[in-house]
Amino acid sequence: MRNRLLLGAIALVSLLAGAGLFKLLQPPSAQPLPASAAPNIELHSIPLTGLDGRQTLLKDWESEILVVNFWAPWCAPCRREIPALIEIQRAYAERDVRILGIAFDTEEQVRRFAEEYRIDYPLFLSGNRSAMYNVAFDNPSGSLPYTALLDRNQQILFQHNGELTSQQLRKQLDALL
Repeated sequence: MRNRLLLGAIALVSLLAGAGLFKLLQPPSAQPLPASAAPNIELHSIPLTGLDGRQTLLKDWESEILVVNFWAPWCAPCRREIPALIEIQRAYAERDVRILGIAFDTEEQVRRFAEEYRIDYPLFLSGNRSAMYNVAFDNPSGSLPYTALLDRNQQILFQHNGELTSQQLRKQLDALL
């Protein structure tokens, strides 16, 4: 009995030490910025890198209503919501609604996933900009999937952490249009 208690105590101390060491060794970009340290980032100046490597800015879509979706191929809820986003893109394209996907993975993984799911809206890579995107789009937890709805002036009107259904997004878009 005494050996089990000692072994349990050692395991608990090891677990706590490991968790503390893990947190300590995280790169600064992986840790959320405190609200007071968050820079004032103008959404229209947000840089985007396409799968082809081309650089663009969010302002290139300022005459459109944007649904900006943060996702990753390895994220199960992201995988489930992609068909709804494809459906919305097709249904609302004539009303100047554009889905923009910002992926948190490598170009190769994103390209493979996009081909498999037949994603027909613009995709971009987060690269080393994930912390900036999370601050700019007010996603302090950095959770995925995360969706923001922007009006034609690129003001965030709606934000959603977690999987978003087609019905939820349609309700927001119909209210805006």
